[in-house]
Amino acid sequence: MPFIQENLSSLPELLVAIGFLLTFVAFVVSDILWLRIFTIVAKLAMAIAALLPENGPMWLSFSGNMILIAVNLFHSTVLILEKRRSNLSDQEQSLKDKAFPTMDRVLVKRLFRAACWFEFEQGETLLFEGECPDRLFLLFEGKAFVSVGHKRVGEIEAGQFAGEMSFLTMEKAGATVTTRERTKCLVWERSDLEKLYHKDRDLQSVLVAAIGADLVTKILSQNRRATKFA
Repeated sequence: MPFIQENLSSLPELLVAIGFLLTFVAFVVSDILWLRIFTIVAKLAMAIAALLPENGPMWLSFSGNMILIAVNLFHSTVLILEKRRSNLSDQEQSLKDKAFPTMDRVLVKRLFRAACWFEFEQGETLLFEGECPDRLFLLFEGKAFVSVGHKRVGEIEAGQFAGEMSFLTMEKAGATVTTRERTKCLVWERSDLEKLYHKDRDLQSVLVAAIGADLVTKILSQNRRATKFA
């Protein structure tokens, strides 16, 4: 009997420890659905632990955990349904692989829905140096020249952004971008993205992360080019 009582008294502590461990795991995983699933299991362990203390159930703790379980169950269901509707077209999948390789497909699909496809002929200007652009471009096919003061300083290829610095800083474009050949782009209006951000902050994180990775690639490419011609 003492052995059984000792085990029963330690069970709530064990469940609470499991709950904290799973909560930690939830905030480590990058997939939002898994975050919510781990959170549900963690809160369930804590809710059960709240019913087992020797001096009686802790109803406030139990109720709070059950509310969090219900909230996360709802959002998990929404995410699962959305994943089923988030199949990417061949074009979208190809662009995701280039620009958003590690990003969640559901978030990328939401981001793509806010954009429109445009085709530009050779020699068309996407951005003008010294002007504040109201669009963000992501090249799908083709290439574009980057010029500063009528001097070519770089090139943008498929899977790379144009206008990302102005988009991040809200300042005037520091260069002119002109298509080198027939080019197909995914284009976002700044106003549409700003409205979308107010509804879904996760999308802002996805886009900023992709832009950051693109900027690193461009800086490394520019450094290699400068070293080559030094």
